[in-house]
Amino acid sequence: MFIWLYQVFFVYLYHKKQDMDTDELRQLIVQKRELLARETFSRRAFNRCENMSDEMKNRYVEYLIERLENTELDNRAMKLVLEDLTKELSRSNQMLEKLNDLQSLLEEECESRKSLERENIKLKEQLKSARKNRFGSKKQSVKKDASGSDDDPVDREKEKDGFDGTDESLDTRSVAESETQESHPSSPNPGDLCNRPETYRTMGVNGTPVRHLSDLSKVPGRILDRKMVKTFRLDICLVEEQFEMVQYVEKGRKPRWGYFPKEGHPQAVTRFDGTKITPGFLQAIAYEVYVKNVTFGLLHQWLGDMGMTVLENTLRNWLKKGRKYLDRMVVELKRIALEKDAVVNCDETWCKVRKYDRYKKCYMWVLVNKAERVVIFFYEDGSRGRDVLTNFLGDAELKALMSDGYNAYVFIGDELKTHRYKDTDHQVYLAHVRAKFVKARMEGGDKRADVFLDNINRLFRFEREYDREMITDGERTRRRQGLPTMEAMINLRANLLQELKSEEEQKSCYMREALNYLHKFWNEVFTYIKDGRYPISNNLAERAVRPFTTKRKNSLHFGSDEGAEIAAVYHSIISTVKLQGRSAWDYLGKFFTGIFNGCRDFLSLTPQNIDLAVCQ
Repeated sequence: MFIWLYQVFFVYLYHKKQDMDTDELRQLIVQKRELLARETFSRRAFNRCENMSDEMKNRYVEYLIERLENTELDNRAMKLVLEDLTKELSRSNQMLEKLNDLQSLLEEECESRKSLERENIKLKEQLKSARKNRFGSKKQSVKKDASGSDDDPVDREKEKDGFDGTDESLDTRSVAESETQESHPSSPNPGDLCNRPETYRTMGVNGTPVRHLSDLSKVPGRILDRKMVKTFRLDICLVEEQFEMVQYVEKGRKPRWGYFPKEGHPQAVTRFDGTKITPGFLQAIAYEVYVKNVTFGLLHQWLGDMGMTVLENTLRNWLKKGRKYLDRMVVELKRIALEKDAVVNCDETWCKVRKYDRYKKCYMWVLVNKAERVVIFFYEDGSRGRDVLTNFLGDAELKALMSDGYNAYVFIGDELKTHRYKDTDHQVYLAHVRAKFVKARMEGGDKRADVFLDNINRLFRFEREYDREMITDGERTRRRQGLPTMEAMINLRANLLQELKSEEEQKSCYMREALNYLHKFWNEVFTYIKDGRYPISNNLAERAVRPFTTKRKNSLHFGSDEGAEIAAVYHSIISTVKLQGRSAWDYLGKFFTGIFNGCRDFLSLTPQNIDLAVCQ
């Protein structure tokens, strides 16, 4: 019986969360005893000693006294057992608390180990890439890791993050396999010539080919067939031209110099204004420096190998002379880009500029108008302040401006901060939000980011479907405000509010950053559903910045603020030409030739109208 009572009380105490003391158990026993007593007293009373003799009564009384003593001993023993059990349970609770603490420490150690393992894998990949770039073949060295970025990590690490906002720079591991297959339903086989563009099927050169016909009279037999065999010749040479200048004087006038060409010679001195080179030579220099990203040192070495003696600073001065006319072209492009109710994308990136005796970290801005296909770079003493943007925009009445969450843009659309741009919608691109949740998932190891990534990727799939169907802006607006988009937004909002209310200790720092960013810019992120013209991402500005970042990596720095301003002008023209699907080489040649021929109508020299210009 003692063992049975021990087991009963131990089980009972265990199921009561092991926190019941002796007094509470004794009180419970008293309550049960009262209930049993009520049940006994409700029965009909009877005399147990009826018809018993005195001897039997005495023996019955002794029996009852003996049972009473035994019961008293049992109760005292049970009391001692309960006290011992209480002590054991107390010690067990203490051990359980220590066990929970150890388990928490173990989980923290596991998370730390996983984070270190991920960091170790990342460092191994970087080391492998660095070794490949340094010791591998040239073909291997130009390849990039899928998770890499074109930007220097110094800027993005401190100012924004390690992501530039484009789909190409996203880590593919953040997207499910089915998602990847759905986004890219078919990839052409690189070995299949049928999948190549039309330009690969027929090789050729723009313009009229030079034909070399056969003298049929020299054929020593009957002619069966004739065909043209294509060959391609590249002429790269430097020629020094000298024009004889004659000094003469007319009656009543001062002496002056003039060129009087003979028949078959150029009718004028073919020299671009302020230089000793032809427009074609200036075209080649501008293309090499700002399209092919060749440094001035390599350009100077190339010209020297071809036999030309020239100073490196002279090359910069020639580009400065060309910039004189390109500045006026940028003014025209700016007027087109900032027209009334325009929708623009804006971004900025860093560069190093030599100022006095040191190098300073400065910033280059870029603005893109997708509808007009215009790109403008601007550099105002390398500043990243709000005044740079406001001075550039001026009194422009924009419909919307898309950017990241940098503080220089937050005044747009806020009538409390500025009255000039209170009617302009400020957009924050959704790709930047996605990048932060990708970082929380990959580097922070937070699986709760998957819910946000699923809904955000769903919104991007909708936009890709709209692009494939080539719907109108009005139809795009209607679909953006439809049930599927609203459902994804509701899911995002519900999960966002739930995660913001949860305990902070359970989230990684990357997850907290992503949640706070989405919460702060919720209205700006989903402004795009208001109008079908509004973009969902800032890919246009990010892609426009990439050639400049490549130039930054090759040249490392600008020698002065003037050098950065010249680069901004040339990149504005070249990026605009590329956005319009034209050849940068062809446009630079036509522009400088038009300037040489005396054309000063810069509206006709814009990339949209250059083919219609009469002075070429």
